Amino acid sequence: MIFIPVLIAAALLGFLVYKIGHKRNGKNGRSWVITLISVIFGITVLVAGILLVIVLDPKVEIQGEIIQVSGLYKRNIALKDIEDVQLQEEMPEIIDQVNGLSVGNTLRGTFRIEGEELSTMFVQKNAPPYIYIMTRERLFLLNFRDEEDTEELYMEILESLE
Repeated sequence: MIFIPVLIAAALLGFLVYKIGHKRNGKNGRSWVITLISVIFGITVLVAGILLVIVLDPKVEIQGEIIQVSGLYKRNIALKDIEDVQLQEEMPEIIDQVNGLSVGNTLRGTFRIEGEELSTMFVQKNAPPYIYIMTRERLFLLNFRDEEDTEELYMEILESLE
């Protein structure tokens, strides 16, 4: 879905480059072709890089007394602040996107959920289960595309809390 606006923008930019190059170099000028190819390649690499960063699973590590979630909208969750950890099959209903990113099934950032609470999410909506980490301040939701990876992280968190 995101590729359609990018394709339209690339086509318009290509047309603009063609017109500028055509005026400057005459009918046989070829510098516009190189410029057009460079622009389209640059846009493609930029969009692919952004999408790759967005859709990759977050890197989650337990370092000492902190759960570190890396990637877009990274967070540190202090183990001492955790009040409860659960593994759930369902996600809460999202009311509003506060400071986050929602692309396809990927959710990253802060969202307002049912009950008007704030929740920080690093999830794939279509890949249960979800790790619910309740702290004094907010609810954190984590999961990976692979169910086994999510369950393994859940067990690591429980062991770290003991």
